[in-house]
Amino acid sequence: MTAILAVETSTPACSVALRLGDVIVSRYSEEPRSHTKLVMNMISDVLAEAGLSVQQLDMLAVTVGPGSFTGLRIGFAAVQGLAFGADKPVVPASSLQVMAATYLRRQNANQDAGMVIMPVLDARMAEFNCGCYKLEASGELTALVEDQLLDAEGAMALYRECQPDVIVGEAESLIGTDSDLHFVPVYPDAVDLLTITQANSAQPVESIELVYLRGTDAWQKRKKLRKG
Repeated sequence: MTAILAVETSTPACSVALRLGDVIVSRYSEEPRSHTKLVMNMISDVLAEAGLSVQQLDMLAVTVGPGSFTGLRIGFAAVQGLAFGADKPVVPASSLQVMAATYLRRQNANQDAGMVIMPVLDARMAEFNCGCYKLEASGELTALVEDQLLDAEGAMALYRECQPDVIVGEAESLIGTDSDLHFVPVYPDAVDLLTITQANSAQPVESIELVYLRGTDAWQKRKKLRKG
């Protein structure tokens, strides 16, 4: 049986999931700024519950962005350490794609082929990480556009272009009080990252890069501002 461990830390939610054959064990918590203390305990918990060691895994999976600079680095560092130590390949996935998949599973959405989902993460500084994904007849979510960082005007232009059935994620400050827009708040969950690994290819962890969309120089500036 194939064993896959998935880690998702790109938002205020932190989650880990492990699939062994048809069995899935998982942990999920919405505790902002607690990912560092949570993620390794979650990994230990799901491995223990499944009765596996890291060496018995076939591969790992991790979201590579977009999302929180700090959150992404925490999750990737954990997976990177495990992958290097046990010589295991890693499947990278978009945080926004996983968010769309989480919406479909949690909301028991009408999963008709052709459904379009627009995941949005608030990137602060009046900008938003946005994507648009279409549900195919095969059950896969395919990207209609590349994930991108947009201001409010650009995000609404993308909405008009893609005509999604629903906006999911962190879009409260984008849509305001516009009741005509169907919005559901949701964070990505590692359980749904496991599903996406079926369509994505595993690769050596050293070949994987995080997708910040906004440059790391902005992350460094924000760190300095917080320290001041």
